[in-house]
Amino acid sequence: MPKLEPIPNAPSRAGGRRARAMRVSSSLAEINVVPLVDVMLVLLVIFMVAAPMMKQGLNVQLPEARRASPLDQQPIEITIPAEFRKDKRVYIGTEAVKLEFLNERVRQALTGQLNPDVTLAMDGSVTAQEFMNVIDRLKEGGVRHVGLKSQPPVSRTP
Repeated sequence: MPKLEPIPNAPSRAGGRRARAMRVSSSLAEINVVPLVDVMLVLLVIFMVAAPMMKQGLNVQLPEARRASPLDQQPIEITIPAEFRKDKRVYIGTEAVKLEFLNERVRQALTGQLNPDVTLAMDGSVTAQEFMNVIDRLKEGGVRHVGLKSQPPVSRTP
């Protein structure tokens, strides 16, 4: 809102003409929000474009399956990386869990879920015994069905 300030050394006249001797000045305390909104919209667009590219998962070479059907729902995903032999760690989503605590952690993750199923993504170098050790821990945690995640076969063109 503009402020009215008297003009210094202005001749003052008697009566109602005193308003002419006032001048309107704008205060520097007012903030112009148009550049702020412009910058915020540019940042919003940048983050909207960059957010899908920031999704980073674990690097796992999935085995191929010819007759795999796509999933209709999103169950809990367990990943067995190639380093499983060394450190005995699996991942629930992006959280690393030691094999000895997997059953309790899966039980916690399944609380409140209608479907106690998980999807297992494992590296192709994981042995059958290591795979069965993980399955046993998952069954102890209350998992009913374990789905195996695979990648579609690479199309071979003649």
